Amino acid sequence: MASQAASSSGDLLDLVSHSGQATVYPSDDAILSVLHARFRSDLPYSRIGTTNLVLVNPYKSLANVNDVSAQEYHDRSYKDTTLPIGGSPRPLQPHPYEMAAKIYLVMRRKNESQALIARYAFLPYISLRGPHRIQEV
Repeated sequence: MASQAASSSGDLLDLVSHSGQATVYPSDDAILSVLHARFRSDLPYSRIGTTNLVLVNPYKSLANVNDVSAQEYHDRSYKDTTLPIGGSPRPLQPHPYEMAAKIYLVMRRKNESQALIARYAFLPYISLRGPHRIQEV
């Protein structure tokens, strides 16, 4: 199922499907369901393609935000630029460290300055009620 693939990979583009000539885009409920499942699994980061990162603030410290994790993302996102093949390690989950490593890689390879544009929506006191809807508290 597309939502399980998106939940495990962290890429919301996995929710988009193609049927013949038509492209079927996910509903708001499908997107919220994936974000909710990842949030409950302490995976607050999701990506939309290769250049967009979505964060649902967990309001707590996470085990994957440390020096060891940063080094792993550096080694696998910046140093290793090979294409994934059958025996390669599982892709890393979406993370700001991954985004930073990719930006730095492009900057070094193109020898051009890069910019990072951060946009956020702050919704205070939002509670996920059930798997498919958001309600303000």
